[in-house]
Amino acid sequence: MIKQHRQALVVEGGGMRGAFTSGVLDAFLQQQFNPFDLCVGVSSGSTNVANYLAAQEGRTLHIYLDHSLRSEFIRYGRFFRGGDLLDLKWMWDVVEQEYPLNQEQLFANHAEFYMVLTHAISGEATYIKACRKNILEGLRASSSIPVLTRQAVEIFGEPYFDGGVADALPVHWAANQDRVAKMMVVRTRPKNYYKASLKGDKLLAKYYAKQRQGFAQSLLTRTQRYNDAVQFLHTSPAQTLLEICPPDLKNMASRLSKNKAKIRYSYDVGLDAGHQAIEEWYKL
Repeated sequence: MIKQHRQALVVEGGGMRGAFTSGVLDAFLQQQFNPFDLCVGVSSGSTNVANYLAAQEGRTLHIYLDHSLRSEFIRYGRFFRGGDLLDLKWMWDVVEQEYPLNQEQLFANHAEFYMVLTHAISGEATYIKACRKNILEGLRASSSIPVLTRQAVEIFGEPYFDGGVADALPVHWAANQDRVAKMMVVRTRPKNYYKASLKGDKLLAKYYAKQRQGFAQSLLTRTQRYNDAVQFLHTSPAQTLLEICPPDLKNMASRLSKNKAKIRYSYDVGLDAGHQAIEEWYKL
């Protein structure tokens, strides 16, 4: 039977800031809470969603506290010599060997799961529905931050970078999907956070301008898209949307944090927020 009203989960990225999200979603697993028919994740948010749907409580936190902190993953010396700062291919290969994603459980779940990617040439957002053929490369592409990872990831012959460039907070997309009536949005920024225009985006746009004009233009306009999404959250009817945010960023993990205490603290804050979110969701 086709549901008349669907419930959606939107999960923001943010590198190690996603430790907060992993706490939120682990709280959901602890209480066997999964009312969602549609899930969409961006960057590290995609990985968080995948582990949630695979019912692998603690997997994301384990990756943050172990694999993400290994010397093979983040190397500034390698980056300054022209390589990747973040070796995501190494990361995904090693994680799959040591702590594989439970794809059997992931795809047994009835929720539709989409990963947000940015086309490396056109700069347009691409929302790829996860399947066994694309899940691992899709998760890697969704987290491949331009410049920090030099090469785009190819999926079915097309090159992609981090979805955060084209649509870092895909609330408009989720709200426009068929029959979506309620939406939960898990962010890694405080509720009142808006992006400022970043000089870094302008520098990146110049870097890509010659060979990837569409991608360069997308970099120049992503701040406005993000702020439009935040405004959408703040003006949506309270009975149809629940926004889950860290209370503030003090003592929380930053994007490239290597501080285990801050990562663990962010996770614990997320656990508390997740349990509270379940109660609030049932009140909508």
